[in-house]
Amino acid sequence: MIPEEATLSYNKSISFPEAPSGFSVTFCGDPSLPADQAEAKAHSSYERGKAEAAEFYQTEIKKLRDDYARRQEELLAKLDQRTTELVSQLDNRLPDLVVGLAERVLDKVNLDGEAIEGIVKGMVSEFAGQEEKLEVYLCPQDLSLLRAMARAESKPEEEEGETESSEEGFASAIAGIFDGLDGDESLLAGYPNLQFFEDPSLVPGDCQIKSRFGLLDGRISTKLRKVEEELKGDD
Repeated sequence: MIPEEATLSYNKSISFPEAPSGFSVTFCGDPSLPADQAEAKAHSSYERGKAEAAEFYQTEIKKLRDDYARRQEELLAKLDQRTTELVSQLDNRLPDLVVGLAERVLDKVNLDGEAIEGIVKGMVSEFAGQEEKLEVYLCPQDLSLLRAMARAESKPEEEEGETESSEEGFASAIAGIFDGLDGDESLLAGYPNLQFFEDPSLVPGDCQIKSRFGLLDGRISTKLRKVEEELKGDD
């Protein structure tokens, strides 16, 4: 048995009474490997490093994507909320804007006799009874336009058969002074059941018709209020 003092151990230091001589150390470390093994080991280390780097960057890219997606969702949510608020504000203000714009436009529109005639005929068409007597109320300006149209249409016929005496002409002139007091008739061809009256409270484009069933209100202000109610969704 070799005494412990005589064994060499990497865990113990060895001291010599005198400096050793006659030997040398040429290499200290792991034993050398063949070239093919060394190359294989280097390739393995390279591949392992590349895989670790790829995994690291993929993790970072995923973090960036998740952060971008989160920010995008937050931005879209804010935009959606803001859009909803703006649409709600527009829904509340749109009826007033539309009605205000219509009032300004209609106020600048000059109606002629044909336009007034079309308004009256459109309202009369809502009555089922064609023979029913109807009272039509227009502003003085619109009624004057209808009277002028009626005179223009009847004038050629009067010129062709003009045979009345001076007494008849005088009577006709006197009667003209009182035209409209009891309403005008025969201002629209084909509508003998209409009787027209002036109403100074109406404005150009307004029309109201009275029948035995009540009053049909065709004032522009009334029509605009109906449009406003429909836009606001009022019951």
